[in-house]
Amino acid sequence: MATGSFKLPLATLCGLSVVLIFCVFTLAAVVRFPGPFSPTNNWLSDLGTPVMNPAGNVFFDIGCILSGVFLLFFVAGLGTWHAGTGRSKAFLTAGQLCGAISAFGLMLVGVFYKGTAYHETISTTFFLFLLLFIIFTAISLWDYPKFMRWIGYYTLIVVLIQLVFMYTYYAYAHAPLWEWLAVFSAQLWVALLAYNMLKLD
Repeated sequence: MATGSFKLPLATLCGLSVVLIFCVFTLAAVVRFPGPFSPTNNWLSDLGTPVMNPAGNVFFDIGCILSGVFLLFFVAGLGTWHAGTGRSKAFLTAGQLCGAISAFGLMLVGVFYKGTAYHETISTTFFLFLLLFIIFTAISLWDYPKFMRWIGYYTLIVVLIQLVFMYTYYAYAHAPLWEWLAVFSAQLWVALLAYNMLKLD
């Protein structure tokens, strides 16, 4: 389904908006962060904490909420793949369900920022269902004729990064670089899948 004068599928616009909004608002929060800030020393959530980033926390939190909204629409738009019947359709449905939960989790990260109750639980939920969303969606589309196979191979890299991040988070407690890699590799995956959807018309 095309929309507007750009003739882009709505899901493509939403997917690209997820990436653009998150990157722009995250950068705005980084610029306003007091003192030194580094992906090797700081978690992304540090940007949304009023105590740590009093002048920029609102940008990161709003960015999470808006990105989550557009991610939800992107997930809904994945139904345009028409992944067939049987196993592929079941995996796509499961992927959309996990993607929707992940999207709501991202929105809630912007509400329950680091240092508040439920933040860690919400963040864990977001990352867990993001991983499941990526896995189930990739499986459902793997044999789809218009699915770009190289995106499928990139998916394997994204999944590996997500797993390493989860392991290092619980094993070492302080390896923030892997969180950055997990988030932005997933963002790129969304952008690539959004681009692939241009080939469906």
